[in-house]
Amino acid sequence: MDKRSVRTRSVIKKALIVLLKKKNLEDITVTEITKIALISRNSFYTHYSSVFDVMSDIFQGVLDNFDQVLSKYDYSEFEKDPYPCLKEISIPLITNVAFAEYVIFSKTSNNFVQNIVDALTDRFYAIYLKNRGTANEKIPYMVNFLVGGAIEFVYKWFKDGKTVPYDDVLKCVSSLISEGIKMIKMIKNNS
Repeated sequence: MDKRSVRTRSVIKKALIVLLKKKNLEDITVTEITKIALISRNSFYTHYSSVFDVMSDIFQGVLDNFDQVLSKYDYSEFEKDPYPCLKEISIPLITNVAFAEYVIFSKTSNNFVQNIVDALTDRFYAIYLKNRGTANEKIPYMVNFLVGGAIEFVYKWFKDGKTVPYDDVLKCVSSLISEGIKMIKMIKNNS
């Protein structure tokens, strides 16, 4: 993709995020996005087919970021201390508050939340298999529980108005995940 296309896609995504602060996704129009992005409708439709297509691109960017971050950490590092990985993986949610709040609170975004949980569960389980060997049918359930719990922590943090420093919440999540990893080891050893 050339620089101009990258820039245009970026301003479209930023405009959508700005609008998500005020409106539900299904109420946002292409016209509103183009006005904020200072582009023509033609430019919009050159890159996206709909507002939902833009949201899908943003979501895919979040998943791509998850993959980039996860590829940098070895399972043994994550097992020893999940905090650095969790901190890095949560940056897109903390820096894109409007997107995060949409995903967390919108009645129409439940698919996005479930897709994030499923994607992270699959990715963490793949890392587990790569580094720990044999499959165990119980492990994906444990991983899903840990991922879902971490997402619920973020939900509560946003719901409560972000009154507790995020780093404190992240340290709590890291401790709970560490304990969960110990349980996964016990399950593996008892199988």
